Amino acid sequence: MTPPVIAQDLQSLLKDMDEALAWLEAIGVQARSTRFGEYQRNLATVLKHRNAGTVERLPKIVSTEQYRVAFIESARLIEIAKTFKRIRGPGFKGKVYRAAAGSPHPLHEKKSGSKARDYLFELSVAAFFRRRNLPVLPATHKDGIVRVAGTTFLIECKRPQSKKGVLKSIKDATAQLMDHFGRYKSPTDRYGIIALDISLVTNPTSEYLVADSTEAIVQEVDAVFERFRAEFSSDLNYHRDKRILGILLFSKILGYHSAKNRHIDIDKFQPYFHAQPGTFRGNLAAAFYNALIK
Repeated sequence: MTPPVIAQDLQSLLKDMDEALAWLEAIGVQARSTRFGEYQRNLATVLKHRNAGTVERLPKIVSTEQYRVAFIESARLIEIAKTFKRIRGPGFKGKVYRAAAGSPHPLHEKKSGSKARDYLFELSVAAFFRRRNLPVLPATHKDGIVRVAGTTFLIECKRPQSKKGVLKSIKDATAQLMDHFGRYKSPTDRYGIIALDISLVTNPTSEYLVADSTEAIVQEVDAVFERFRAEFSSDLNYHRDKRILGILLFSKILGYHSAKNRHIDIDKFQPYFHAQPGTFRGNLAAAFYNALIK
């Protein structure tokens, strides 16, 4: 079964963005002065010109790249704010502070050494689990801890920036999980999952996914994942500890519905499990997956 694609258009996203920025303010973040405040202003400008029929002026005001980044990253913040409405402890607040920092453009953040988008991805993965009614701790010395079917899973999140970074990210996450396993003195078994954001690897030039129907967009997104699995099958099969059950692949893509002349944010995940079906770990992986698609 293929997990569904979740889409949101610009107008509804802007409405949700007001609430997300208010949520940041409640935590103590001066939201309007962060990159998310700039994203909201850029998106509002795009919508204003779209409604006025003056989109030809937009390239000189808000570039296509600025629009894409603002849409996708705002959608991530909205997911987190909606999911974690109740303000949590200092560890969670600290991660939100770090996620809200950073330059508006990803390339500038990379040059500065900031990891704001890494923290944003970690929080979005935690929100992904919480939206499925799974107990999750988003602010520990691991990237996340989640309980599924009475079993504890440690989560390590990675965002490879290029094709060469895929295997390194998986190796680094594997080493971190094995280190975490070794720190527990309790005999209770714990298992690991690697969360991998493949957005930049599958779409390094930040292009729109263009199609004339939602169904066609869904099919193309599925094809993106299948191409990734085929190209990186060797990397995905890197497996050094049986307690690491597999990898969750995530991607955010900005699509363009040509028939309706609108852009939509596409949020997709797909699992890649190492455990063999029918074995204890295979059954555990199946239970984990079933909890995600309920």
